[in-house]
Amino acid sequence: MRLLRAFFVAIFTALIGCVLAFFVGDYLTQLAHVPEMEGQRGMTIVFLCAPLGILAGLVIGTISSVLVRRQGLGGFFIAQGWSLLIVCGLAGLLVGVPYLLSDKPPRIGGKDLSLEFELRVPPQFSIPDTPSGDSVRVSLYSGNRETTDAFIDWASIKRAPEGTIIPGRVHLLAHNPARSLFAVVGNDPMAGQFITLKLPSNPDPEDEQWSDWTTATQLASLGPIPEAARFSARYRVQPVEP
Repeated sequence: MRLLRAFFVAIFTALIGCVLAFFVGDYLTQLAHVPEMEGQRGMTIVFLCAPLGILAGLVIGTISSVLVRRQGLGGFFIAQGWSLLIVCGLAGLLVGVPYLLSDKPPRIGGKDLSLEFELRVPPQFSIPDTPSGDSVRVSLYSGNRETTDAFIDWASIKRAPEGTIIPGRVHLLAHNPARSLFAVVGNDPMAGQFITLKLPSNPDPEDEQWSDWTTATQLASLGPIPEAARFSARYRVQPVEP
């Protein structure tokens, strides 16, 4: 009888653990800036977080059922209640502790910030008449780690003899002052160029004005950039309206 009780308590707790793991995994993968590219974040939640939630539920449910000595239906509900309480408490800790210790997005006036930019590409780079994410890609790096893909405003691209201006924006998610834009035109990611941003870790209202044009300093391949092939960008921060 106790074996049967342990089985049902463990199965139900594992089910709840799996459901909670999706919510906890969604939060933690966002906090860790796991990229969405090719479904990496979704696969992390489904194939890592969910199985861990199931395993934790099975273990907690089994142990709770074994430790509860009371027999009958009352013992079942007590064991089930304790196991659910422990699973929910564990989920709360997994969300609450990282939240308290995490680097929150910078804000101005209580509002989250986006970085608006204009990327200037020399005329030697061919931009299709109907560009897409396969032809132009821009992402934000904080430190040495890619954090966020930028939104490109394809409809507002400006073409001129001296080059093409590509506007876009990207959310600021951390206070790391070592930020840079990484821009790739074409299919070779090693030909992408890094443009160092001169932004404080916590931007203030003065940074809502457009910066001067900043030139790329480094290729992804670490090779030199010919002067005529250098990308450049100007940028500003803007509060994100709710």
